[in-house]
Amino acid sequence: MNQTGGKQTLLPAFFSRVTGVEGERMAYFPIFIELRDRPCLVAGGGKVALRKARALLSFGARVTVAARAFLPEFECLPAVLIRRGVLSSDLRGMALAVDATGDSAAGKMLSRECARRKIPLNVVDRPDLCSFFFPAVLRRGPLTAAVSTGGTSPTAAAWTRDRLDEVLPARFEEILEQMGRLRARARGEPGGPDRRAALLRRCFAAAVEKEGPLSEEELLRLWEEKE
Repeated sequence: MNQTGGKQTLLPAFFSRVTGVEGERMAYFPIFIELRDRPCLVAGGGKVALRKARALLSFGARVTVAARAFLPEFECLPAVLIRRGVLSSDLRGMALAVDATGDSAAGKMLSRECARRKIPLNVVDRPDLCSFFFPAVLRRGPLTAAVSTGGTSPTAAAWTRDRLDEVLPARFEEILEQMGRLRARARGEPGGPDRRAALLRRCFAAAVEKEGPLSEEELLRLWEEKE
């Protein structure tokens, strides 16, 4: 875990299936989506369903969970709990759905119904029934990095995410915040977009080397530096 506590395992980022040449692996195109205030369905009341529900809630989704029984932790979630097995009618109006029941019949029903309704679906441990995957995610302030193996090996995706986490400076979030301010500041600089881009690259490289945001003195020196 990095010092900012930025690692998470789930993110509403689609890895949507794109059909390729017959016999080749399916290609999954990574798309980050906005889930704030959008309705999402989670089927299942166990540990995996709890993890999925918490992840969706952390990104502002309005979550409904359907299950015959729930772990006690579900009672603390700001989610709608439906105390029965999932039904196809539960999909009405949903932006996406997750099946964490472990029930093959439920997974196949949801896969069929979601395909018909064009609702993205993730079925835990059944990549053949999924139309998207939850990737392994690293978050550092404005930075979100998502890694997926297309369902082949979540362990490998998490390992790759962790290696990226290790190489980022501990104060990377502060560097990003400063770069956001510098980008706005650079818009008023003369010399055109190429010069401004080069200036921002120098500032970012210097901040990464320093492993923290630059002082005003350091910024002024870079700002005045000739190409």
